[in-house]
Amino acid sequence: MKSKTVDIYCFTGTGNTYLVAKKIANDLQDNGYLTNVKNMTKFEPQKIDLSHTIGIGFTVVFWNTFPVVKDFINSLPQGNNTEIFVFTTMGDFSLNAATNFGCILKNKGYDVIGAKDFLMPNNFIAIQKKEKNIFKIEKAYKKIEIFAKQLIDGNAKSCKTNLFFKFFFTITNFITNRWRIKIFQKIIKFDLNKDKCIKCKLCFEICPVKNIQIKNDYPIFKEMKCQLCMRCISYCPTHAIKSFLLHKTYTALSIDEIKKWSN
Repeated sequence: MKSKTVDIYCFTGTGNTYLVAKKIANDLQDNGYLTNVKNMTKFEPQKIDLSHTIGIGFTVVFWNTFPVVKDFINSLPQGNNTEIFVFTTMGDFSLNAATNFGCILKNKGYDVIGAKDFLMPNNFIAIQKKEKNIFKIEKAYKKIEIFAKQLIDGNAKSCKTNLFFKFFFTITNFITNRWRIKIFQKIIKFDLNKDKCIKCKLCFEICPVKNIQIKNDYPIFKEMKCQLCMRCISYCPTHAIKSFLLHKTYTALSIDEIKKWSN
Protein backbone atom coordinates (compact mmCIF):
# COMPACT_ATOMS: atom_id res chain seq x y z
CA MET A 1 0.00 0.00 0.00
CA LYS A 2 1.23 3.46 -0.88
CA SER A 3 0.01 5.28 2.23
CA LYS A 4 1.04 4.30 5.75
CA THR A 5 -2.26 5.65 7.09
CA VAL A 6 -5.36 3.54 6.59
CA ASP A 7 -8.89 4.76 7.36
CA ILE A 8 -11.46 1.97 7.58
CA TYR A 9 -15.11 3.05 7.36
CA CYS A 10 -17.57 0.35 8.31
CA PHE A 11 -21.24 -0.24 8.94
CA THR A 12 -22.07 -2.95 11.44
CA GLY A 13 -25.46 -4.17 12.60
CA THR A 14 -24.85 -6.58 15.45
CA GLY A 15 -21.06 -6.34 15.46
CA ASN A 16 -19.60 -8.81 12.95
CA THR A 17 -18.28 -6.19 10.55
CA TYR A 18 -16.77 -4.22 13.40
CA LEU A 19 -14.86 -7.31 14.55
CA VAL A 20 -13.48 -7.83 11.05
CA ALA A 21 -12.58 -4.14 10.68
CA LYS A 22 -10.72 -4.17 14.01
CA LYS A 23 -8.88 -7.36 13.07
CA ILE A 24 -7.76 -5.91 9.73
CA ALA A 25 -6.71 -2.69 11.48
CA ASN A 26 -4.72 -4.55 14.13
CA ASP A 27 -2.98 -6.75 11.56
CA LEU A 28 -2.01 -3.71 9.51
CA GLN A 29 -0.90 -1.88 12.63
CA ASP A 30 1.37 -4.80 13.55
CA ASN A 31 3.08 -4.19 10.21
CA GLY A 32 3.76 -0.50 10.80
CA TYR A 33 0.56 1.12 9.49
CA LEU A 34 -1.41 3.80 11.30
CA THR A 35 -5.01 2.57 11.23
CA ASN A 36 -8.34 4.16 12.14
CA VAL A 37 -11.66 2.31 12.29
CA LYS A 38 -14.54 4.74 11.80
CA ASN A 39 -18.31 4.46 12.02
CA MET A 40 -19.58 5.03 8.49
CA THR A 41 -22.78 6.69 9.73
CA LYS A 42 -20.83 9.34 11.66
CA PHE A 43 -18.82 10.70 8.72
CA GLU A 44 -19.65 12.70 5.62
CA PRO A 45 -18.29 10.69 2.69
CA GLN A 46 -17.38 13.84 0.75
CA LYS A 47 -14.89 14.77 3.50
CA ILE A 48 -12.79 11.60 3.64
CA ASP A 49 -9.03 12.09 3.31
CA LEU A 50 -8.04 10.83 -0.14
CA SER A 51 -4.35 10.96 0.76
CA HIS A 52 -4.91 7.89 2.98
CA THR A 53 -5.63 4.33 1.93
CA ILE A 54 -9.35 3.70 2.45
CA GLY A 55 -11.15 0.57 3.64
CA ILE A 56 -14.91 0.09 3.23
CA GLY A 57 -16.62 -2.65 5.28
CA PHE A 58 -20.28 -3.59 5.56
CA THR A 59 -22.75 -6.40 6.14
CA VAL A 60 -24.14 -8.46 3.30
CA VAL A 61 -27.93 -8.46 3.33
CA PHE A 62 -30.00 -10.17 0.65
CA TRP A 63 -26.73 -10.67 -1.28
CA ASN A 64 -26.32 -6.90 -1.40
CA THR A 65 -26.22 -4.39 1.46
CA PHE A 66 -28.15 -1.75 3.37
CA PRO A 67 -29.36 1.45 1.65
CA VAL A 68 -27.35 3.56 4.13
CA VAL A 69 -24.14 1.84 2.98
CA LYS A 70 -24.98 2.37 -0.67
CA ASP A 71 -25.70 6.04 0.05
CA PHE A 72 -22.24 6.35 1.62
CA ILE A 73 -20.48 4.67 -1.31
CA ASN A 74 -22.42 6.60 -3.93
CA SER A 75 -21.66 9.90 -2.15
CA LEU A 76 -17.90 9.36 -2.01
CA PRO A 77 -15.90 11.90 -4.02
CA GLN A 78 -14.10 10.95 -7.21
CA GLY A 79 -11.22 8.76 -6.17
CA ASN A 80 -8.31 10.37 -8.02
CA ASN A 81 -6.65 6.91 -7.96
CA THR A 82 -6.82 6.65 -4.15
CA GLU A 83 -6.17 3.11 -2.96
CA ILE A 84 -9.26 1.44 -1.52
CA PHE A 85 -10.23 -2.04 -0.39
CA VAL A 86 -13.66 -3.53 0.30
CA PHE A 87 -14.66 -6.25 2.72
CA THR A 88 -17.99 -7.69 3.81
CA THR A 89 -19.37 -10.03 6.44
CA MET A 90 -21.95 -12.64 5.53
CA GLY A 91 -23.89 -15.41 7.23
CA ASP A 92 -24.03 -17.76 4.24
CA PHE A 93 -22.86 -16.52 0.83
CA SER A 94 -22.58 -13.12 -0.81
CA LEU A 95 -22.76 -13.48 -4.61
CA ASN A 96 -19.49 -11.53 -4.80
CA ALA A 97 -20.86 -8.47 -2.97
CA ALA A 98 -17.42 -7.06 -2.10
CA THR A 99 -16.23 -7.42 -5.69
CA ASN A 100 -19.39 -5.88 -7.14
CA PHE A 101 -19.10 -2.81 -4.92
CA GLY A 102 -15.39 -2.71 -5.70
CA CYS A 103 -16.31 -2.33 -9.37
CA ILE A 104 -18.53 0.64 -8.47
CA LEU A 105 -15.62 2.25 -6.65
CA LYS A 106 -13.28 1.54 -9.54
CA ASN A 107 -15.68 3.39 -11.84
CA LYS A 108 -15.52 6.33 -9.38
CA GLY A 109 -11.77 6.58 -9.94
CA TYR A 110 -10.45 4.52 -7.01
CA ASP A 111 -7.61 2.04 -7.23
CA VAL A 112 -9.27 -1.07 -5.77
CA ILE A 113 -6.46 -3.08 -4.17
CA GLY A 114 -8.61 -5.83 -2.63
CA ALA A 115 -12.15 -7.14 -2.21
CA LYS A 116 -13.05 -9.96 0.17
CA ASP A 117 -16.18 -11.51 1.72
CA PHE A 118 -15.79 -13.09 5.18
CA LEU A 119 -18.10 -15.76 6.59
CA MET A 120 -19.18 -14.79 10.10
CA PRO A 121 -21.96 -15.87 12.51
CA ASN A 122 -25.42 -15.45 11.05
CA ASN A 123 -27.58 -12.77 12.70
CA PHE A 124 -30.75 -13.46 10.75
CA ILE A 125 -32.95 -16.57 11.17
CA ALA A 126 -30.34 -19.38 10.92
CA ILE A 127 -28.55 -18.47 14.17
CA GLN A 128 -26.21 -21.13 15.52
CA LYS A 129 -24.95 -22.08 18.97
CA LYS A 130 -22.20 -20.12 20.70
CA GLU A 131 -19.53 -22.78 20.11
CA LYS A 132 -20.13 -22.79 16.35
CA ASN A 133 -20.11 -19.00 16.25
CA ILE A 134 -16.76 -18.88 18.04
CA PHE A 135 -15.37 -21.41 15.56
CA LYS A 136 -16.61 -19.28 12.64
CA ILE A 137 -14.96 -16.16 14.02
CA GLU A 138 -11.65 -17.92 14.62
CA LYS A 139 -11.71 -19.33 11.10
CA ALA A 140 -12.50 -15.89 9.67
CA TYR A 141 -9.64 -14.31 11.63
CA LYS A 142 -7.15 -16.64 9.93
CA LYS A 143 -8.46 -15.54 6.53
CA ILE A 144 -8.32 -11.90 7.60
CA GLU A 145 -4.64 -12.27 8.47
CA ILE A 146 -4.01 -13.57 4.95
CA PHE A 147 -6.05 -10.73 3.42
CA ALA A 148 -4.15 -8.09 5.40
CA LYS A 149 -0.83 -9.53 4.24
CA GLN A 150 -2.06 -9.60 0.65
CA LEU A 151 -3.05 -5.93 0.91
CA ILE A 152 0.42 -5.07 2.17
CA ASP A 153 2.13 -7.15 -0.50
CA GLY A 154 -0.13 -5.84 -3.26
CA ASN A 155 -1.52 -9.19 -4.38
CA ALA A 156 -5.06 -9.20 -2.95
CA LYS A 157 -7.84 -10.07 -5.39
CA SER A 158 -10.02 -7.16 -6.43
CA CYS A 159 -12.48 -6.49 -9.24
CA LYS A 160 -12.80 -9.67 -11.25
CA THR A 161 -16.46 -10.59 -11.73
CA ASN A 162 -18.68 -11.96 -14.48
CA LEU A 163 -22.10 -11.47 -16.05
CA PHE A 164 -23.78 -13.96 -13.68
CA PHE A 165 -22.80 -12.02 -10.54
CA LYS A 166 -23.48 -8.67 -12.22
CA PHE A 167 -26.97 -9.82 -13.17
CA PHE A 168 -27.89 -10.92 -9.64
CA PHE A 169 -26.28 -7.81 -8.17
CA THR A 170 -28.59 -5.67 -10.30
CA ILE A 171 -31.63 -7.60 -9.03
CA THR A 172 -30.62 -7.53 -5.36
CA ASN A 173 -29.71 -3.87 -5.64
CA PHE A 174 -33.22 -3.11 -6.89
CA ILE A 175 -34.85 -5.11 -4.08
CA THR A 176 -32.80 -3.63 -1.23
CA ASN A 177 -33.47 -0.13 -2.51
CA ARG A 178 -37.19 -0.88 -2.15
CA TRP A 179 -36.73 -0.96 1.65
CA ARG A 180 -37.35 2.77 1.61
CA ILE A 181 -40.91 2.21 0.38
CA LYS A 182 -43.60 2.55 3.02
CA ILE A 183 -45.30 -0.79 2.41
CA PHE A 184 -42.03 -2.67 2.89
CA GLN A 185 -41.28 -0.74 6.06
CA LYS A 186 -44.66 -1.90 7.38
CA ILE A 187 -43.81 -5.51 6.57
CA ILE A 188 -40.47 -5.51 8.43
CA LYS A 189 -41.64 -3.26 11.24
CA PHE A 190 -40.61 -4.13 14.81
CA ASP A 191 -43.15 -4.03 17.64
CA LEU A 192 -42.68 -3.35 21.34
CA ASN A 193 -43.90 -5.46 24.22
CA LYS A 194 -44.47 -2.78 26.86
CA ASP A 195 -44.76 -5.37 29.62
CA LYS A 196 -41.12 -6.37 29.01
CA CYS A 197 -39.71 -2.93 28.22
CA ILE A 198 -37.67 -1.46 31.09
CA LYS A 199 -37.45 2.00 29.46
CA CYS A 200 -33.65 1.87 29.28
CA LYS A 201 -33.66 3.70 25.92
CA LEU A 202 -30.81 1.51 24.64
CA CYS A 203 -32.51 0.91 21.29
CA PHE A 204 -32.88 4.67 20.87
CA GLU A 205 -29.18 5.19 21.62
CA ILE A 206 -27.81 2.56 19.27
CA CYS A 207 -30.07 2.83 16.21
CA PRO A 208 -27.64 3.75 13.41
CA VAL A 209 -30.15 5.79 11.40
CA LYS A 210 -32.11 7.41 14.26
CA ASN A 211 -35.28 5.58 13.34
CA ILE A 212 -36.39 5.33 16.98
CA GLN A 213 -37.97 8.09 19.06
CA ILE A 214 -38.91 8.11 22.74
CA LYS A 215 -42.49 8.96 23.67
CA ASN A 216 -43.76 8.65 27.24
CA ASP A 217 -40.50 6.81 28.05
CA TYR A 218 -41.21 4.10 25.46
CA PRO A 219 -39.49 3.69 22.09
CA ILE A 220 -41.50 4.45 18.97
CA PHE A 221 -40.39 2.90 15.69
CA LYS A 222 -40.79 5.33 12.85
CA GLU A 223 -41.19 4.46 9.18
CA MET A 224 -39.06 4.94 6.08
CA LYS A 225 -35.63 4.69 7.73
CA CYS A 226 -35.29 1.20 9.21
CA GLN A 227 -32.39 -0.71 7.64
CA LEU A 228 -33.26 -4.10 9.15
CA CYS A 229 -29.78 -4.19 10.71
CA MET A 230 -31.11 -6.14 13.75
CA ARG A 231 -29.27 -3.96 16.24
CA CYS A 232 -32.25 -2.85 18.33
CA ILE A 233 -33.94 -6.24 18.54
CA SER A 234 -30.67 -8.10 19.18
CA TYR A 235 -29.32 -5.86 21.96
CA CYS A 236 -32.57 -5.26 23.85
CA PRO A 237 -31.71 -6.58 27.35
CA THR A 238 -35.23 -7.87 28.03
CA HIS A 239 -36.13 -8.99 24.49
CA ALA A 240 -38.99 -6.51 24.49
CA ILE A 241 -38.71 -5.80 20.76
CA LYS A 242 -40.26 -8.43 18.53
CA SER A 243 -40.72 -9.25 14.88
CA PHE A 244 -42.38 -12.14 13.09
CA LEU A 245 -39.08 -12.56 11.21
CA LEU A 246 -36.99 -13.35 14.27
CA HIS A 247 -37.16 -15.81 17.12
CA LYS A 248 -33.46 -15.88 18.04
CA THR A 249 -30.87 -13.12 18.00
CA TYR A 250 -27.09 -12.82 17.88
CA THR A 251 -24.68 -10.14 19.08
CA ALA A 252 -20.94 -9.98 18.45
CA LEU A 253 -20.25 -7.13 20.89
CA SER A 254 -21.17 -6.33 24.46
CA ILE A 255 -23.77 -3.65 25.19
CA ASP A 256 -21.03 -1.25 26.32
CA GLU A 257 -19.11 -1.85 23.08
CA ILE A 258 -22.10 -1.26 20.80
CA LYS A 259 -23.02 1.89 22.77
CA LYS A 260 -19.48 3.24 22.39
CA TRP A 261 -19.50 2.45 18.68
CA SER A 262 -22.92 4.05 18.19
CA ASN A 263 -22.02 7.24 20.00
